[in-house]
Amino acid sequence: MLTSRLFSLVLGVSSLGLCLLTPLARAAGPATVSVRVEGLSGTLIAPTQVTTASAPMVKDGNSEHACSGTSALAALQLASAGNWSGPWNSKFHQYEIYSIAGESHLFEAEASANYYWSFWLDEHEATEGACEAELQPGDRVLFFPGCFGAACPPAPAPLGIEAPPSANVEEAITIKVKSYGSGGEAAAVSGASIEGAQSTLSTDANGSALVHFSAPGIYTLWASAPATVRSEAIVCVHAGNDGNCGTTAPGASAGSTTSTVAPTAVYKGPFAVVAKAAGILDGHVYSSHGGPRVLAGSVLAHGSVSSVTLELRRQHRGRCSTYDGTTERFVAARCGTGRSFRVANGSAFSYLLPSALPAGRYVLDIRAADTIGNTTALARGTSRIVFYVR
Repeated sequence: MLTSRLFSLVLGVSSLGLCLLTPLARAAGPATVSVRVEGLSGTLIAPTQVTTASAPMVKDGNSEHACSGTSALAALQLASAGNWSGPWNSKFHQYEIYSIAGESHLFEAEASANYYWSFWLDEHEATEGACEAELQPGDRVLFFPGCFGAACPPAPAPLGIEAPPSANVEEAITIKVKSYGSGGEAAAVSGASIEGAQSTLSTDANGSALVHFSAPGIYTLWASAPATVRSEAIVCVHAGNDGNCGTTAPGASAGSTTSTVAPTAVYKGPFAVVAKAAGILDGHVYSSHGGPRVLAGSVLAHGSVSSVTLELRRQHRGRCSTYDGTTERFVAARCGTGRSFRVANGSAFSYLLPSALPAGRYVLDIRAADTIGNTTALARGTSRIVFYVR
C-alpha cells in the first residue's frame, strides 16, 4: 500500500506516481483543525488549533509553488509559525518536508535507514501529500518521524488517548489508550504509561485506567508506550459550579471564577448537555454496504431535553454533500457545511437512513438542547463522529 513516507522523501519509487497522477481534490473551505508534531525524543509542537484560510500557501516566495490554504501543509505552516523547511519538488508538484521545529530528517540515497516526516490524518496514514490533503473542521493532523530502509526499527504506531473533556474534583474518570494502524484500525494498549495526573498510571489489559484529580485546573494527560507515538488529552477539572470549565454560578456573570454554590446547583456550562452516538465507531473504516444505517444515541442533560438534531456530511473524491432530512437524500454542499434535521425531543434518538451509505468520508454532528437554554458542545468521539465507508 502506498504510504505517506513516499510523499515526503522517497521520490525515486515508481509507485509514487500512481497516487500523484490522480485528480487533485477540490479545495475545501476554511476549517479549524488541530496540528501536532512529535519528534524522535519529544513533542515539538503540542496540539495546536489553527484555522485554515482560502488564500494559497507559498513557502518559498514563488507563486507557482503554491499549496491550497486549506491543506494539511498550510495548517502546519500556521501551527509552526513557518518553522519548517523543504524544497519544492517540480516533478510531484509539492514541497518535500526536511525539517520541522528544528528537527531535520533528510533523504540519503545510500543509507540503510532513512528517517522522514510521516503525515497522518484522523488516525489514518495519509494516502496523499500534505500539500494535497484538504482538511475538514475538526480534523487532527499529526507529523512524526518514520523510517524507510532495511535497518529501520519497527514502525511506531500513533496512540490515541480518550478522556472526558471535563471532570469534577475527586471524580474518578476512565482514560482509554489505543494504538492505530495505517488504515485506522484501533487496538487497546495494555501497560501504556499515563502521565499528568497526581501520579503516573498504567493501563490495564483493556487499555483503561482510572484517574482522579485533587484540585481544579487544566490538566494535560500524556500516554506513551514502547514503539509508539505518544498522544495527549486535556481535561478541565472543576469543583462543582466554581466558574471553571465553563461552569457559572447562578447570579454570577459568565466567566466568573468565584462561587460559593454547592456542587448540586443547576449546571449551565458547555457540557450541561452531552450527546453521544451509539453503534457508530469514531475513526472506523466500514466496508462497502457495511456502513451504519441507524443513527442512534442518547443525551444526558441537567434539564429536560427539548430537541435533538443531526447533521451528516459526506466527502468523496473532492466533492462534498450533506444529507437532507426532508428529501431523504444527499445534496451538494460547500465542504464543511451541512443541513441539520430534527430527530427527537427526548433523551434517546434513532433515525433510519433510507439506504446504505455510499463510499466516502462522513462527519456526523449531534446537537441537543435542554429547556433551560443549554446546548451541546461538539466533541470528537461523542457528539461528532468521523467515519469512513470504502
